[in-house]
Amino acid sequence: MTPYFYEAEFNNVYIEISKHALHEFIKKMMEEQLSLFWRYEEEKIFLIIDSDDAIHEIPFERNEEFLTLNIDHLTVNDEVIGEAIEVIISQFSGDGVVKKFTGGPLYITSYKTGDIQSIIEIDGSEKIIMNKHGSIIEYKEYDHNLEPKTIFNIMNMEIDYELMELHEAIHANDEQAVRSHKRRLRKLLHRREEVKQLI
Repeated sequence: MTPYFYEAEFNNVYIEISKHALHEFIKKMMEEQLSLFWRYEEEKIFLIIDSDDAIHEIPFERNEEFLTLNIDHLTVNDEVIGEAIEVIISQFSGDGVVKKFTGGPLYITSYKTGDIQSIIEIDGSEKIIMNKHGSIIEYKEYDHNLEPKTIFNIMNMEIDYELMELHEAIHANDEQAVRSHKRRLRKLLHRREEVKQLI
């Protein structure tokens, strides 16, 4: 039997969360038998969550009435923690992009003020995109049956995703990945210009 795999990446997450809500989040983590600690710095406090597989550091900026969760990038390998952070984004009008992989397709969910703006499923060359109204667009990479404007919008999301991946590859000093993402970006930008002429 194949072991269950879970990984979630949180990018550009911004939430203003009340202290009461944070206490509820901590309570949920403790109910799941996770160990929690605080680490204090001058302007930030870090909630340290120790699961069996990894230690996760969640940074908060201190304010009088609430705490600000401001994450450039956080990788979580524990599903309980990952799902709890997504609930907080949704309940407290948070912004951010969540990439989630459980062994099948990659899902990219974009949040804006707590609402899901889009969900992208990437599995090989096939894409399924659900926008905030629940409508689903399905297409293959070279399928031109869609309206040009729809293809253009989808490609913009793909370019944003590739830029995010390129940024991560640069920070990781992964030259091979950098070259790969740059090639993909050039191809996408060229195709987007072709599609733009049809709008």
